[in-house]
Amino acid sequence: MRNGKTFIVLLSVILTLGACNSKPQEIEAPAQARSIKGKVVEPEILINQNEAAELLGEAVEKGEKRETKPVGQKICYYKPVNSSSRKYLQISLTQDSFMPPTGVGSKTIYLETKKLIGSSKTDVKEFGNEAFIAVGGLHIFKDGYYILISSGNIDKDETLKNAGKTALENLDKVK
Repeated sequence: MRNGKTFIVLLSVILTLGACNSKPQEIEAPAQARSIKGKVVEPEILINQNEAAELLGEAVEKGEKRETKPVGQKICYYKPVNSSSRKYLQISLTQDSFMPPTGVGSKTIYLETKKLIGSSKTDVKEFGNEAFIAVGGLHIFKDGYYILISSGNIDKDETLKNAGKTALENLDKVK
């Protein structure tokens, strides 16, 4: 859950920076066009309860869901059934199709996050140019969807890569 809080703080900083920037961004389509593009996807579609249990190696409870509409974000948090376990898996999905027309856009949020993280990241070549592991977990951008997968107290890199593969396969099925 700590990584989720870190992500929210990081996201707040990004949005503040975007609001202070008087020069319009050239990297995205106009907000009105962006708001109708794509399908709204729920994060538990990217990784369901059974897949989360398989990735963590133990049973998990039904995902706890939250959303933050102003930034187009939906989150699903899976915690283990075993209350003494410290493992978890969280899927954060920021998407243009869930963002209000005045939103900054998922690509802007992804790129600003990547820029803020700087050199303290590891690119993940398996998912193309738009994926890296850093603070918060595995960051992936694909087709208007910014996916951030966090996990705890396990072989993070391997688990994150496996979770990313599952999430992208499932995203391709539903979009």
